[in-house]
Amino acid sequence: MLFGNHKAPPPPQADWLPEDAGAGQPLFSLFNKLAMLRKDESSFAVQVLGPHPGCGVSTISGGLAEFTALNVDAPVALIDADPLKMSQFQRVGITAGASLQDVQQGKASLDAAMHRMHRGNLSLMALTPPIVDRKGYNGRTLSISALSEIVGLLRRRFQWIIVDSGPARDVAFSLVLSRFMSGTVVVAESEKTRVPVIHELVHQVYANGGTSLGVVINKRKIHISDFLYRFL
Repeated sequence: MLFGNHKAPPPPQADWLPEDAGAGQPLFSLFNKLAMLRKDESSFAVQVLGPHPGCGVSTISGGLAEFTALNVDAPVALIDADPLKMSQFQRVGITAGASLQDVQQGKASLDAAMHRMHRGNLSLMALTPPIVDRKGYNGRTLSISALSEIVGLLRRRFQWIIVDSGPARDVAFSLVLSRFMSGTVVVAESEKTRVPVIHELVHQVYANGGTSLGVVINKRKIHISDFLYRFL
């Protein structure tokens, strides 16, 4: 895990299990690093973003939100911003219902879009309604002004906001959303995501007005040499 501006590829970060968020040392480390990067903001909004599907963005963002809710005495929001998968809602087995886009358009209240979870002061919300017809999806469902309004609304209600963003290559507004965040954590899949792809995604975050908080290498495999394996 590497935080801050970087030029060299980050060292590997071990994977962790979100079901026992209180016991995950890598998760504790990630939360601590983010907490130290938090400036004098009344609300801290963190986007978790990967370049392609399969990086583990939903696992990390979901676990981070649960860990944060258990360890801070403040309201925490987990935003599912991947309309193609809605992984956070699938994980807990509930239907999204009203979305934050509906709230911004005056079709629903914020309370109607909130799903209160069993871990601490955690609320789960969908950024947009799910995309059913992938063939007809053009990658953009929210305007810049709508995103700004939604994030502003969340900041007035929650002290910690964790956004599970759809892959940058599939959901175009994921990169635009980065400009309204306190920062973006980029997630790469060990042994699959190439270093130039990571650097390009970080560059795109900055090009869209966002800030990269660092990179997490997920799904790391521990390779044991034959010499050491014989002693196990």
